[in-house]
Amino acid sequence: MSVAVSVILPAYNERDNVLPLIDEIHTALSAYAHEIIVIDDQSSDGTAAALQCRRDTAVTLIETARRMGLGRSIRAGIERARGECIVVMDSDFNHQPRYLPFMMGAMEVYDGAFASRFYPGGGMSSVWRQFLSRSFNVFVQWMLNSPVKDHLYGFFIIRRSVLERLPMDDIFWGYGDYCMRLIYYVRGETDRLLQFPAVNGERRFGRGNPYLWRTFIQYARAVFAFAGKIRGYSSLSNR
Repeated sequence: MSVAVSVILPAYNERDNVLPLIDEIHTALSAYAHEIIVIDDQSSDGTAAALQCRRDTAVTLIETARRMGLGRSIRAGIERARGECIVVMDSDFNHQPRYLPFMMGAMEVYDGAFASRFYPGGGMSSVWRQFLSRSFNVFVQWMLNSPVKDHLYGFFIIRRSVLERLPMDDIFWGYGDYCMRLIYYVRGETDRLLQFPAVNGERRFGRGNPYLWRTFIQYARAVFAFAGKIRGYSSLSNR
């Protein structure tokens, strides 16, 4: 049977979150032939063992041989996926499964759809984090000359045929910064892209990233490096 959509779930120490998340994804996509691919990136909390015990034929588990990071884990999932459309989402409920039916419906018209916390109607529960993240994304928009309002959220759906045309080595490495590179290259392939508002969900178990400032510094370096790279290409092409 052909698979309409593959859902990629990169996971690191998300045992208590990923199992109920899989249940909610199954419910949200019950009208579509789907598969879920979990990439366990060397978790130490038994994430892989919990998934193996579940014995869900619609779930494929990939266990990395060494820590790969978020970007490379997502690529590993994409390369295993069989779906006509590819969804990428976090494994901690920050990306809410309730948006999945809308995303699938959007693919009747678009080649891709990106969730945005900063599109009218989207948002985050923490006003302080909302302000910091929004401000940083304005900086990214300016650096990359992009109309996209949220370059780092990482909750999206894209047609496989579009993904297959992208330079995977240039995109899928690092952590959340992979998403800004993906958006840049996808915009070069198709203008049939949708931004839609999404409210950030809440982690149910465990603790999220406590190193917010360190993350912003890491992403800022990635933005400067990537902006310099694409401007260098642009100047060469204009000679």
